[in-house]
Amino acid sequence: MQNNSDRKDIRALIDRYENMLLSGKKVYFDTDEFEFLADYYMSVDDNIYAEEIIDEGLIMHPNSPTLTILKAKNLLALGDYEEALSNIEAFSEEGDLDISLIKVEAMLNMGLSKEAEEIINSTISSNLSTEDLYTFMTELGFIMNDISKYDKAAYYLEQSLKIENQNTEVITDLAFAYEMMEDYDKAIYYNNTILDQDPYSYEGWVNLGKLYSLKEEFGKAIDAFDFASTINEDDVGALKMKALSLFLNDNTEEAIKIFEECISINPNDITVYDSIIEGYELLGQYEDMIKFLDLKEERFGPEGIAIKRAFVEVLKNNLLKAWEIYNEIPEDERDSVDFYMLEAELNFLYGNIRESEASYIKAALFYDDDVDIIDRLANVSVAQEKYEQAAEYLEKLLDLDPEYPTAKTRLAIIRFEIGTKEPFDELMDQFSDDELREMMQFISGDDNKDYSQYTREQMLMRLNEARENRILFKNIKY
Repeated sequence: MQNNSDRKDIRALIDRYENMLLSGKKVYFDTDEFEFLADYYMSVDDNIYAEEIIDEGLIMHPNSPTLTILKAKNLLALGDYEEALSNIEAFSEEGDLDISLIKVEAMLNMGLSKEAEEIINSTISSNLSTEDLYTFMTELGFIMNDISKYDKAAYYLEQSLKIENQNTEVITDLAFAYEMMEDYDKAIYYNNTILDQDPYSYEGWVNLGKLYSLKEEFGKAIDAFDFASTINEDDVGALKMKALSLFLNDNTEEAIKIFEECISINPNDITVYDSIIEGYELLGQYEDMIKFLDLKEERFGPEGIAIKRAFVEVLKNNLLKAWEIYNEIPEDERDSVDFYMLEAELNFLYGNIRESEASYIKAALFYDDDVDIIDRLANVSVAQEKYEQAAEYLEKLLDLDPEYPTAKTRLAIIRFEIGTKEPFDELMDQFSDDELREMMQFISGDDNKDYSQYTREQMLMRLNEARENRILFKNIKY
């Protein structure tokens, strides 16, 4: 943290530099002063201005290695990795951690992993002091996190912690790396290490709540968010995440109460209104949905409201009213994913299957990996008896979300209907014994039939017999 004297010094230096620019008269600054100015602007993320200062410094001090290295660092921050590397290509990294780290970061971002690894290995094996080794490991960990190489980030940051185990920034980045690797237990362990150092860290408790939510331990998540809220009562962030955890824990009514509390604290947070509306949809309380749509329109304007109102009428099975609202939707809102989803749903319900498919395809142009859109495209494909196409959609859906409700069972039924043995067998191999029993009951059409005594081999044999009989029946029929 800068003390008052530091702030006065940097302010005086900035004033001198800006007066020089305004007057157009060159004033001498030494390399340390240029470095001090550039460091300040880099620290406040004004890298463009920092670049101008460094370039001005290099005009006055063209042979300054300090300013040349600083320019390379600033180019890294600006994402100009090739230029950064070019600036220090003539410098040897031997004995200079700054040079090594700049080269490594630039190379990794340019895809030159092998070359970067060589510099890393040679630097580590160069008999560094404990302090330099700590700095190098720490900075490598930060770089690896920045480029999403989380396993390597965790390795280097843990090596750093072996030397100095109290650096909160290191522990925070380590928790983040494990979170990104979905190792939530280790992420929680390191997050708790931060809370051991600072039990009243608002961010620490919020992060702990998020991690428990990701583990689907919603009770612990809610406790963490509650503690965060006691630390900072004016910030609705923890309250919103507590409400979301309640949602995910199927406690929708309590979640809505918390969201309503969020509105009382910050009535201008549009996302809270959307969450309440979604909650009432889950509860099937459509009149309450309309009430909050009215409140949202009153506070934020009519954009998107008509589409949502039409969806509510669909949920209430008031299709004529939904069509009326659909026809009144403003023209400038019609080229949107929500509009095309509404249009597709209405057409599907009215039996206009081809029109419905066309609208879902238009929606998919906005988000081609949206699982709900892909799910609906599978449905309209089945409705048109395009079974191979439906199977493709469902396979894509399972690639995106292997746990998507009913997707695997529907794919199995479609594969059964298509009749080709190999894809059907391959899918059946992925089913548990209980899932195979459910499949047997569905195909037999007899929910009372007891398959509990059947072995897996018997069930697979019976399912294949049923598949072959289905092919035979279709051949006779057609």
